[in-house]
Amino acid sequence: MKLLCVCPIGIGNYLMCYPAFYALKRRRPDMPMHMLALRQGIAALAQGDPLWNGVETLDPDKMKGDIAGQAAAVFRLRSARFDACLNFFPSNTWQYHALPLLGGIRRRYGFRYERKRLSSLSFLGTDLVAVDPALHDVRQNLRLAGFFLNEDLSSEPIVFPRQFGSEEERWAEDFLRPVAGGSRVIAIHPGSSAEHGMDAKRWPPERFAALADRACRMLGAHAVIIGSGDESAVKHAVKASMREPSLEIEPVPLKKTAALLSKCACCIANDSGIMHMAACLGVPTAGIFGPTDEKRNGPWGEKNLLIRKPMPGFPVWTAKNVGDRWLPPGMNPMASLNALSAEEAWEQMRPWLEKI
Repeated sequence: MKLLCVCPIGIGNYLMCYPAFYALKRRRPDMPMHMLALRQGIAALAQGDPLWNGVETLDPDKMKGDIAGQAAAVFRLRSARFDACLNFFPSNTWQYHALPLLGGIRRRYGFRYERKRLSSLSFLGTDLVAVDPALHDVRQNLRLAGFFLNEDLSSEPIVFPRQFGSEEERWAEDFLRPVAGGSRVIAIHPGSSAEHGMDAKRWPPERFAALADRACRMLGAHAVIIGSGDESAVKHAVKASMREPSLEIEPVPLKKTAALLSKCACCIANDSGIMHMAACLGVPTAGIFGPTDEKRNGPWGEKNLLIRKPMPGFPVWTAKNVGDRWLPPGMNPMASLNALSAEEAWEQMRPWLEKI
């Protein structure tokens, strides 16, 4: 059996799938496992991991209109002769289901989604398991792996990848030494992916700055503001509004970002890949949630904090409507974030910080 694991777009998605990847290899160590990454950043994290016999990258956004490139990608899939593929959660768009079929993969495992069954082509799967809306994505993906193995993985150990090596760790230590001057460091991530309207997950930067200032004063810490190049504007805005010592870090490779996070006393972030990176490294992480569902994709682990302003109708994007961004007329997906003041967030955060 030669298996292809199709990873959803997003660094956080890769991390939420990883315990299922690990369980598959643990239960079937002789089974060749390959991963199809739909973003280069995911492939960069996965490269060198002994879990994988191969990592392929295919970015559908970059290949729009590139008929030759699309044909070459399908040919590579067919040439690899995979026996089965697993489409991990969430994968409710047509690319996830069309590629394995065109790639000649006969057994195609995935989820039976409630929305967009026709337009997403999810019906092309040969073996489908129902989505359980009560489960975190980590558990959802373990269910799919168990469905494929015909085994119960509910008690499987939760294992996340290392994310960085000794070279990146030395770099992070050298980078932070003159920055913090021996004081504690707090990671601040005020951005999020802007793809498909996901910038609606961003709390207003001036409130982020006010919350970060309070946390820095309480811990006697120095803040490092991190994020990718397309988050520069929101990083600048937080830096400009902060009063406590802070440093805005220029974008660095993901493995260096992970190494920096591992040296921090805590991380304060919107729902984002960096939030998941910190939590999966065991760094105490406070996640600020608005339109997305913390029950589904909150930071994994017992050290973490979920910050939310309760409002009727929120969260709006849950496991039940994965892949469907439709909102009722007049619904602002940022409404609960806009209603959350820095003072309210601090009331939720202060008792948590006292335990760090």
